[in-house]
Amino acid sequence: MLTTALGASRLLARPGERRQWLLDAASAALWDLHAAGWAADPLADLLTERFGLPPADARAQVAAQYAHWQRAGLLDRATPPDLRLARPDDPVWPAPRRRPGPPGAWSLAAADRRVALQVAATDLRATLHDWFGPPRAAGPVDHALALQGPAAGWRLTLDDATRASGSDADAARVAVVSALTDLGCRPAERLLVVHGAGLVQPDGHGLLLVAPGGSGKSTLAAALDAAGFGLLSDDVVPVTLDGDLLGLGLPLCLKAGSWPVLAARRPDLAQAPTVQRFGQPVRCLPARTPAPPRPVTPARLVLIRWRPDAPLQAEPLGPEAALQGLVTAEAVCRDLTQAKLSALARWLEGLPAWRLTYPDLDQARAWLDRSDPMR
Repeated sequence: MLTTALGASRLLARPGERRQWLLDAASAALWDLHAAGWAADPLADLLTERFGLPPADARAQVAAQYAHWQRAGLLDRATPPDLRLARPDDPVWPAPRRRPGPPGAWSLAAADRRVALQVAATDLRATLHDWFGPPRAAGPVDHALALQGPAAGWRLTLDDATRASGSDADAARVAVVSALTDLGCRPAERLLVVHGAGLVQPDGHGLLLVAPGGSGKSTLAAALDAAGFGLLSDDVVPVTLDGDLLGLGLPLCLKAGSWPVLAARRPDLAQAPTVQRFGQPVRCLPARTPAPPRPVTPARLVLIRWRPDAPLQAEPLGPEAALQGLVTAEAVCRDLTQAKLSALARWLEGLPAWRLTYPDLDQARAWLDRSDPMR
């Protein structure tokens, strides 16, 4: 069992598995003694000695704790865990191979990989031109992504291996963005992949906005991007093993509910083509303030909640609450080792975290603009 301290709590995991457990301070103390070889009866005697509990009550508390661990899966691999940081299995991505970028292709950054994107169909090229700008040949690339054939019968290949195919133009566009996202994230190689928006503050430090899907992350990220915050990603953010944030170089993807809210900040949103993405209409816009193509050290993790009828409220959080927020938002942490689990705990303990409830974008931006959130 892998184990590391997280604040006053303890974070547990099994090597290579996608499951974690977070024990509160009292349970962590008992677990440490259990892991050191103490049996149930001596643990009960210790509770009686230290806290003056009647022996019968002490035995009952220890038995209840062991039963909880058993149900949680800490003592039995067959039962489900209490806490998960996982999504479906990673696809198998090819290793990078440096090569010249082909003429007429986009040269795109997918986190720490450089990808050449070639598109055959004129109508698909036009939309991607709006999202990525004009194709720019820029030196060698690590991968070749090609969208072949017409929109009515397309095939997407990565380094000559087929990744997806279909007969719908919108699905082809979504497949390109999904491939670039997955290629940049590669959870098995990261400390974790945060389901949230990543930005660069005007002072150059990173900002993570974390919340479950459909909570307004992209809307707030678009407003901040329009105000001069650099955009790393509006949906998922890969975190390096050193704890830095990486950008994916992708356009903002905005659902219909955000269009009127952002109309004044991004007038070009009204002219953006509407694309069907996973059954929902979205419009995609290039970032107004692209993030620098380098790892960014985060300064704040903010769990956001939009409440139009509530006053703005900012609450500082400990590392345990920050972890629970990442779990709720379905962050991804893969292939755990003791070093990786300890690094995750250090990252959480060293990163100031907040829960921000905000009624509108202007008040959220005003709070996020502060260099000292305690003011």
